[in-house]
Amino acid sequence: MHKAAMIVQKILAKLPLFLVFLLGKLIGNILYLDRKKREVAYKNVKSVFPAKSNREINRIVKNSFVNLGLGVLESLIADRIFPYVELKGAKDIAQDGGILVAIHEGSWELYNFFIAKDLKYKMFAKEQREKKFALFLTELRKKYSLELCFSLKDAIQSIRNNYLIGLVVDHGAEDNALLVNFFSHLVPTPKGAVYLARKLNKKIYPCFGYRKSGFSHTIEIGKPIEPGTKTDLELLNELNRIYEKYLTKYPREYLWFYKRFKRKRDMDVLILSDGKIGHLKQSEAFLSFFKEEDFQIRSQTIELKAINGFQRFISEVIAFFSGKYFLGHSPLWIFLDKDTCKKIDETYADMVVSTGSIPAPINRIAAFTVGAKSIVILRPNTPLRKFDLCIIPAHDRIEAKNTITIKGALSYPLNPKEKANECRNLFKLDNNKKISLFVGGYLSSEKIYLNNLKLFLEKLKAFVTEKHYKILISTSRRTQKNVEELIDKELKTFADTEAIVIPSQNNYDFVFEGFVELSEIVFTSGESISMISETVALKKPCICVLLENYFDKHKVFLASIEKDVNFLENPYNISEIKPVIAPVFEENRKIVREAIRKLL
Repeated sequence: MHKAAMIVQKILAKLPLFLVFLLGKLIGNILYLDRKKREVAYKNVKSVFPAKSNREINRIVKNSFVNLGLGVLESLIADRIFPYVELKGAKDIAQDGGILVAIHEGSWELYNFFIAKDLKYKMFAKEQREKKFALFLTELRKKYSLELCFSLKDAIQSIRNNYLIGLVVDHGAEDNALLVNFFSHLVPTPKGAVYLARKLNKKIYPCFGYRKSGFSHTIEIGKPIEPGTKTDLELLNELNRIYEKYLTKYPREYLWFYKRFKRKRDMDVLILSDGKIGHLKQSEAFLSFFKEEDFQIRSQTIELKAINGFQRFISEVIAFFSGKYFLGHSPLWIFLDKDTCKKIDETYADMVVSTGSIPAPINRIAAFTVGAKSIVILRPNTPLRKFDLCIIPAHDRIEAKNTITIKGALSYPLNPKEKANECRNLFKLDNNKKISLFVGGYLSSEKIYLNNLKLFLEKLKAFVTEKHYKILISTSRRTQKNVEELIDKELKTFADTEAIVIPSQNNYDFVFEGFVELSEIVFTSGESISMISETVALKKPCICVLLENYFDKHKVFLASIEKDVNFLENPYNISEIKPVIAPVFEENRKIVREAIRKLL
């Protein structure tokens, strides 16, 4: 490799500059063909500039690779490029040296050579693993009088001898590196530069170079930063703000395929909602489990407008054939409205989460488009292998390599005590002991359901009167009108009824958790999978009231929780029940968190 580099250097020294320029661009375009590096670069640019269009991001990525190709050749013939390089701000550098800080941008080897030509300068560097290449690189740097420091001790001694020492703040972060905000992401940032500046009482000089056109470059050395009483975090934040401004103005200069964001401790999550509250709550529950992993989470929810059968079919077909080649090329416009497409395209995500079969294919396509992980809850129509993680209730009866199985609907209790207080205040509840009742609605037999519900309500009234309970009742958004009317007739004027909530009339997002938290016992109609699951998650005794015959997934669901809840069926002898508190939430929590850790 050493000999080959020497030969290339000699050839480039003879070639006209315009041919060198064309060759550099060609090399950059060849580097751009590396799919893995291109994907990393695209994702990094998208995370920094989410509002930019796919076309703009792809242009930045490609130009970044082209700049790299040109930079490699420029470093080999730096003396031929020097006449086209302008250095600004050198006059502000103190005679006793300091710390020159940079990032991996522009033609950085050329810039180091140029600075070493005019200033008393050394660059802090790591030893190269490839010995022959390291030998060539060392000889090249010596040619342009660029001295190196390979140890902290050497750097300190050089600074004491009034050298300007060059370090980067975007590479080589130690294990205990500070997490510093960079374009709204918490990234580990090396603190060597600020450590040396503080230890030796030297100024920090931020440096940035950029290509104006062709081989014409400008290197800007910014105003000096004095450590003073500033903390390491404050200094690194200040430096990152400077480079954010530069990269916003000159985004193509950065080495975007470098995995600076790989170790970041924040996550952007896009939730795609089909408009169903129960589904949205399950997606949000997943997010809550994720927050337990010590990540800073930013989430955005986009509600998908209804799509017709044909559009849904098209989305399933495209999702089936989708893959990483979708990165930066979104086909969502084919079946989604313009506004929704725009919202999704302008959103960066590390993960896309959805619940239900309708948003599942859109999830998969959107995730491929931005290079995100795809998490789907409940059984999708799209093959499970297309997703990074599928969270499937046991009653859906499917398994796959990337699938975890949980009991019931995914649930995570959020601030139940606060919601209980909201209920107390809104409904002016007293301090008497309480039970709650949640009713969904019939699935098949209206007559059987209503007759059983009427009988159960009669038994319930007798039970609360005997045990001195107060009743809190809520139906659901899908509850049929005649079911609501029966509940209203039987319980509205009942002396021990404290509150009745009909969501189709007045819907409060705190009622369910609030009622459950306030109650000693919770009664839930058997068809309400989500309400039973959420009750169990809140660690309250759940009595599942069977009001009709259940089939398919409801029957399987009820069988899966037979040890976790009490079942009550006709003739509804409530007093015979011995309430239990089930460990379902903790079991599901363990399964989900293990799956999340594997994703990370």
